[in-house]
Amino acid sequence: MGFEEIDVCRRDYLEARDRYEKLLESAPDALLYVDREGRIVLHNAQVERVFGYGRDELAGRQIEVLIPERFRGGHLAHLREYFGNPHARSMGSGLAIYGLKKDGTEFPADISLSPVESGGNILAIAAVRDITEIRKTEKQIERNYLIQSVISSILKIALEPVPIEEQMDRVLDLILTIPDLALESKGYIYLVEDEPQVLVLKAPKNRPEGNQPCERVAFGKCLCGLAASTCMPVFADCVDERHEIVYRDDFPHGHYCVPIVSGGRALGVVTLFLREGHRRLGDEEIFLTAAADTLAGVIERSLADRERQHLREQLSEAEKYSALGRVTASIADGMRNPLTSVGGFARRLQRKLPEGVPEREYAESIVAEVDRLEKILKNVITLSRGGNLLRTRVGLADVAEAVVKAHEERCRDQSIGVVRSYEEVPVVAADRRLAEEAIGHLLANAVEAMPHGGRLTVGVSAETVRGLRYVALKIADTGEGIPEERQKLVLEPFYTTKIAPKGTGLGLPIVKKIMEDHGGFLRIESARGEGTSAALYFPVTAGEDAAQA
Repeated sequence: MGFEEIDVCRRDYLEARDRYEKLLESAPDALLYVDREGRIVLHNAQVERVFGYGRDELAGRQIEVLIPERFRGGHLAHLREYFGNPHARSMGSGLAIYGLKKDGTEFPADISLSPVESGGNILAIAAVRDITEIRKTEKQIERNYLIQSVISSILKIALEPVPIEEQMDRVLDLILTIPDLALESKGYIYLVEDEPQVLVLKAPKNRPEGNQPCERVAFGKCLCGLAASTCMPVFADCVDERHEIVYRDDFPHGHYCVPIVSGGRALGVVTLFLREGHRRLGDEEIFLTAAADTLAGVIERSLADRERQHLREQLSEAEKYSALGRVTASIADGMRNPLTSVGGFARRLQRKLPEGVPEREYAESIVAEVDRLEKILKNVITLSRGGNLLRTRVGLADVAEAVVKAHEERCRDQSIGVVRSYEEVPVVAADRRLAEEAIGHLLANAVEAMPHGGRLTVGVSAETVRGLRYVALKIADTGEGIPEERQKLVLEPFYTTKIAPKGTGLGLPIVKKIMEDHGGFLRIESARGEGTSAALYFPVTAGEDAAQA
């Protein structure tokens, strides 16, 4: 071969090498040529970009420098196995592979392998691709799917006929199943109930050992109350100064407190525990807010169902009293005149008959029974009449005191101590005579509940219930109390726990009717062996605030 032919071959070689190097450098993946000893023979510029090394820092070094230390132990064996049976392996093999950058950062990688012969030696070409963004996208898709599944499950729970407490407990379980939310699998759900500015605990999940969560939290107090008052999520990465309620054995933690909001009004708060130092993440907050918004729909549906049930009960009560009114009119027409005649003749006989004769005792019994029947008839008419009231400005403390004084002598006879607690409250627009009648019924019941002595507490205070202002008059006794199974029945007309002829079963229904005519309500709380508390709630109307009584 002449010099010219040698020059031609050299030019062809150089051109081929140049084309190959350009092809190698233009490859989108990081390419590494590795010999059977695990040394890096050649690499392209993408290797420098992916792994962070300079141009001449990798040539001749072991491939293990690009592998996290925890994987190096078994890599040499894998290398020998591969060179024992060289074969092509495509990307996407499903193996969990990680690369190691020069600065020590790890990243998920996908690697394809293919053998190539060079100078009689077999080299392995490894094409390495950083799949960090792909993994992030896959993870985000998976998380979005899980989040949508949770939201869908919350909606399904809303349709199930189970108590709201059970619904909240199951919803909290679902929220805590989302992976990678950096939650401590602990959380609470608070709801607003009768008091509009107070959160009531409904679903505690995995409460910290030794700590009892707050059963009630006022709006604006601590993190939960702050979220409720602002209707905005509250985040804390540690127990900071806003975390007003700190327990003695509290563990280091942070919080997401996400308000459950509907129509600009807080219905409750979802409170979740975080590991201390956790960063506030937008994705987490978006999910929790979406869950809380869905939960608001669950609560609104429950409230609507409860309101419908209440309206049905009211309609039933109205129909019952309407029927009772019709019967009463008939009874009044049929009984009043004959009863008046019987009573009048009996009283005449009673006055004319001498003391000690049996006939006088008979006449006295007739008079007593007529009086009892007239009282029953009066109560039935009161219960069935319309709500026409003679309203005046009434100070309930004054009314209560007048009724209490009428019962004082009986209280002394039965060794009953009377405790008064009259706060300064607004006057109310009420029918004084009916208010006295309602209070009298409650006081009589309380005194009868303590035949062997006890303590009678009478109090007047201002209260807010479901956003409306009331003056509450409470009467509590220390009697035996009412069994739970009978507490709803005591408001039914003609149901009585007293032995005849003492009770007619109309006292509490009359009180309930009087309060409904006033736009208020009667609330009774009782526990067996602990006594009974009955409260009359009179509404405070606009303009009554200035006048105190």
